[in-house]
Amino acid sequence: MKNLSIPVDIRLGGIDASYFQADHSRRFMTITAIWTFKRPLEPNRVYDALDKLCIENPRFARVPRHGGFFSTPALTIPVGWHPKDNVIFHTLEKPNDKRMLQKYCAKQVGIPFDYSKPLWQIHVIYGLDDNHCAVFWKAHHSIADGEGLIRTLLSTTSFGDTMKKMDEQSILSHREKIENHRNSSSFLESKLPKQVLQHLPVFIVKFLSLIYMSLLYIYIHGVTFCHDLYQATLCLTPFITRKDFYYEGLQSHEKDIAWSENIPISDIKIVRQAFGGTLNDVMLAVVTRCIKSYLESIRIRQDDYVGFLIPVSLRQLSDWSLQNVVGGAWGFFSMKDLGTKQLINQVRTETLAIKSSWVPFLVYETIERFGKAVPGLSPPLSVINHFCDIPHGVFTNVPGPAFPISFAGEEIQEQHAISPQCGKGTVGIALFSYCGQVSIGVLADVHRDYPGLVEEICKRFVEEFEFILDEAKMELSKKKTHIV
Repeated sequence: MKNLSIPVDIRLGGIDASYFQADHSRRFMTITAIWTFKRPLEPNRVYDALDKLCIENPRFARVPRHGGFFSTPALTIPVGWHPKDNVIFHTLEKPNDKRMLQKYCAKQVGIPFDYSKPLWQIHVIYGLDDNHCAVFWKAHHSIADGEGLIRTLLSTTSFGDTMKKMDEQSILSHREKIENHRNSSSFLESKLPKQVLQHLPVFIVKFLSLIYMSLLYIYIHGVTFCHDLYQATLCLTPFITRKDFYYEGLQSHEKDIAWSENIPISDIKIVRQAFGGTLNDVMLAVVTRCIKSYLESIRIRQDDYVGFLIPVSLRQLSDWSLQNVVGGAWGFFSMKDLGTKQLINQVRTETLAIKSSWVPFLVYETIERFGKAVPGLSPPLSVINHFCDIPHGVFTNVPGPAFPISFAGEEIQEQHAISPQCGKGTVGIALFSYCGQVSIGVLADVHRDYPGLVEEICKRFVEEFEFILDEAKMELSKKKTHIV
């Protein structure tokens, strides 16, 4: 294999290194992805794809070592290592169904990496029903954020040079916020009827637009201020305020993974037409109802809001680097008995505050600069655990290709991604789109107080969405017949 070396004096960034500090013996900062195939993969073609991966992305062929009080770990070349050393071939035992595959993947998430090798693995899994095959990727978060990592893995597929189309699908990023604010200046003009615009002087339209924009910015900054103040209050509170998904004792080292059935993006557009919001808003509303429904099915729900850590991409449009360029903020979504439109509006308000907040940028800059200059002065583990335990989980969205792609000569039938947990009892949820459909992957602790958690959330995902879809179709039909 061709050797593209990285100079040993190039060290990890502060954010990259911080994921080693966030690692916990009972939960690891591991990003995972699952691809399924109709036919078994040939090992040699898998090896060829991995050789290409490591040649084009040298960080996949390096290990972090020699960190110090004033320096983050350096990227070094592992002696005698080859990409095939990180490949594991496994054949499932009967019953060789989807649930058995999920249990195998969950077990791998709980196994720590071998730090003498690059911090990633690929499991090629045979023996599924109808001779199907699956690939399970896992990589440490220090290599890259979810967007950067999934894009890099997709570079090993036939997706190749068309990957830049994914920029148009990026959700919850500051560039979306900037674009939305830029377009808002003509929002009022676009909403006014043409007959009204024709009879109004230009300066009146501009004046009304100015008033509208002023009120809009006051509203946005007001919502953002209240949201950020609440975040700060939670950080300063010396105890964990959430009750759901939290339990006494040590965190369970046993994990469980599941993924949902697919939802067509075309159906999500129908919901958006009826109730507004982005695809992300609608999916957050669905996931919120899934969690609410599950909690109420096993006990009396204790929290009125489910809190998610929402990663916010800070990448520039042309930034394809394999590193962590991401901040984050907490979002709090109502589990009260709200109607669908009310719930989506509440979700929209929260995501608006997250997009408009400077907290993700400040968090990124603080950790990146301070963590790179003096990594030895990291906060105590108790402080890190406190911050990690505040939300109920992590919710992230990674857009995938809108058309079928292949890996190692075989077409990928399904793709799922799964986010790492952030704290004890939390759930890691990733929304992934592929071939015009979306699904969620869920990771959680196995605990007697919350039986079948990941399976039940994924099972409810399609059910809750279909209920909202039926409601949306009814609302649209009312509008067409001028009932409302």
